[in-house]
Amino acid sequence: MTKQKLVMNTYPLIEMLAFFPRYSGTNTLDWRAKYVRNVRQIRSCHTKTVGGILHSFYSIQTQQGELMDLRFNHDELLWDVLSVQGSELPLTSDDGTHYVLDRMLIHHQRHKHQPSPAHRMRPIRFEWLPLSQCFRQSPLEHAKIDRMHPYRFLKAKNFSVQVARVETRHLEDVMVTRHLHYVLEDSESRFFHVVYIMDQGDWRFIQEVDEQFLFHRIRP
Repeated sequence: MTKQKLVMNTYPLIEMLAFFPRYSGTNTLDWRAKYVRNVRQIRSCHTKTVGGILHSFYSIQTQQGELMDLRFNHDELLWDVLSVQGSELPLTSDDGTHYVLDRMLIHHQRHKHQPSPAHRMRPIRFEWLPLSQCFRQSPLEHAKIDRMHPYRFLKAKNFSVQVARVETRHLEDVMVTRHLHYVLEDSESRFFHVVYIMDQGDWRFIQEVDEQFLFHRIRP
């Protein structure tokens, strides 16, 4: 175990609602009601390594009645839909008419004693829409640090923090893993530093930050 991991493990684990804006702008936290799907039930989930990369697979039912199979790439932080039972909506096309997942909201559980990483990450809500209706249609993905960011987290019992904006973010290479660091402003204008450890699937709380230390803050 590396020195960096020993130090990082001294910071508390936190429950996190994380937001994955694959085709949206990276600072957009709103929802487009026309395309929103809420997960009614996770029928099954499991994790396995495919081509040397860890993937989690989910069979879900939405509140609208769709039965969908989803996949999460843990290394690339990307969500895809594999199939939709009984639907004629295309999943591939040359003209952008196919349907894609965007703006995924995921519950990262703090508990590590789960059957698999898939059981720690539970889809809650997402947008399901034609690629042609997406804000960004480029085949190039966002930078990895922009593919996921905090939405809301539980700092302590009965103390949850709603993220209003991501103040700063950066990716840190640490030996065999990567750390995604975020400084967040909440709905009450307080600032917090949290980090996601990719190989462990952990969110950890680092500290509350005084605004006076944000020397290079970009004002809205």
